[in-house]
Amino acid sequence: PSRPCWPGHFCPKGSILPQKCPAGTHMPNKRAANISDCFLCAPGQYQPESGQEECLPCAAGSFSPDVGSAACEACPKGGVCEDAGAASRLVWQPCLAGSFNPNRGSSSSAACELCPVGTASAAPGAESSETCEPCEPGHFAATPGLSKCERCSAGSYQNDTGATSCRDCKKGSYCEPGASRPLPCEGGSYSDKTDLSAASQCAPADPGYIAGRGSTKQTAEEVRAS
Repeated sequence: PSRPCWPGHFCPKGSILPQKCPAGTHMPNKRAANISDCFLCAPGQYQPESGQEECLPCAAGSFSPDVGSAACEACPKGGVCEDAGAASRLVWQPCLAGSFNPNRGSSSSAACELCPVGTASAAPGAESSETCEPCEPGHFAATPGLSKCERCSAGSYQNDTGATSCRDCKKGSYCEPGASRPLPCEGGSYSDKTDLSAASQCAPADPGYIAGRGSTKQTAEEVRAS
C-alpha cells in the first residue's frame, strides 16, 4: 500500500518528496496523489501560500467571487464591505448621501467621510469630496454630512454661497423663506424690525406722514404755506 502523503501536499506515484498544493488551493487530508486532487478555495476564501491545509476567509473590506483565489479583491471606493468571508461585491454598501469614501478596501461605515459644513451631496456612493457642492445663496448647511442644504427661514437671508448660517433681514426690508437678499418695503410703508417675512408686515405710514421705498421710519409731510 502507498504511504500517506502530507496535509497541504500531493504525492505523485513513485515520487520521493511530497509536492506542495499551489496557492489558491488546500488539502486537509493525506490522500492527494495529483495536483488535481488539491481542493480549490471556495468563493469568499483565499490562500496566498502553497502547501496549506486550509483556506482563509476574506477579511472585511474585501471579497472573492471565484474559486481558487490566491488573494481577495478590495472593496470598491464610495462604500464599505463590512462582512468577512464575502463571496460577492453585493456586500458592498454605498456611503450615504452627504458623505464619500475615496479609498478601496474599507470595512466600516466610519470610512465614509462627511461633507463639510456649508456643502451638501445628494448622491450616495460618492468617491470624492467633489460631490460636496457649496450651498446656493438663500441656503445653508450648519452641520456636516447633509444630503441637501437647508433653506433660510422666513425673516432671514443669505447672499453668499457655501454658507453655514443665514443673516437677519435688514430694517426697511422683508425676507421671504430662501431669500438671497432683502426686499425693500414698498413706498408708503416702513419697518424698523429685522425679522419681517412679507411686504404686508411692513407698517403703513400714518396719515400726514410719508415713507419712501425701503424706509426704516415714517417722516411728517411738509405743510407748505399757501
